[in-house]
Amino acid sequence: MGRALAAFGLCFALASAAHAASGKPVDLTMSWNVTLDATGAVTSMKPTDGLNPGIYQRLEPAVRKWHFTTGKVKGVPVPSETTLTIHVTMEPVDGFYRVRLRDATTGARYATMTPPKYPDGALMSKRGGAVMLLVHYDAAGSVTEAKVVDGGVPKPGNDIERAAIAAVKHWTFTPESVGGHAIAGSARVPLCFSARPETENTCRWQIDKSEVSLDTKVPLAMNPAVRLETEVAGQVL
Repeated sequence: MGRALAAFGLCFALASAAHAASGKPVDLTMSWNVTLDATGAVTSMKPTDGLNPGIYQRLEPAVRKWHFTTGKVKGVPVPSETTLTIHVTMEPVDGFYRVRLRDATTGARYATMTPPKYPDGALMSKRGGAVMLLVHYDAAGSVTEAKVVDGGVPKPGNDIERAAIAAVKHWTFTPESVGGHAIAGSARVPLCFSARPETENTCRWQIDKSEVSLDTKVPLAMNPAVRLETEVAGQVL
C-alpha cells in the first residue's frame, strides 16, 4: 500500500544509484537547521539528516556567506532559526560531479509524517493525482487546519483529497524561531498520489497560474520569518 504514494520518495536511493551508474544528472534535496544573528549572518548550521555528508560539507562554506533577513520583534531584527532547504543537481563532468544550485527556500520543515491511506476505490482503478493543501500550524508544530487549495494537477477526486487532509492533520512541523521563541506559520503542502510505477507519475504543480517545480518532501512556507536575500539559482559549486 505504501508504495502507491509517490510523495515520499521511498525509492530515491535506488534511483540515485541508477542515475550515477548511467552517468545521468542526479537531483538532491539538502536541508540544514540554520541559526542566524540579528544581522542575518549564519552562526551555526546542522544538516537535518545524515545522508550525503560529503555534499553537505562541500556546500556549507558557500552557504555561510549567503545573506539572510531575520525575524523581528517590535520591528527590530533579532537572532532567528530556520530550516534552509536547497535543491541541487549533481552533473557528471569528466568522472566527477559538479554541483549546480537550482533554488533555496526557508521556513518550517516536517517533523513527523504519516503517509495517507490510499482510498480503496482509487487504488483499484489506479486513479491518482496531485493534491495541494494549505496547512496552518501552531508554535508547537501541531497542525491546526488543513484544506485543499488550487495548485495540484491533475485533480485526483474528493476521496483522495479527504485522505490527504485526514493524514496531514496528524503531521507535525519544526517551526521557525524568532528571538528564541518558536512561531506559528502556514505552508503549502504538495502530495502526489500514484498507483502506477513512479516512471508514470504525472503530478504537476501550479502557483498563480504558473507551473512550478515542488518537492513533495518539503513544505513551501507562505510567509517565512527568515528570508534568503542571496540569489542562488544557477550557482555552481
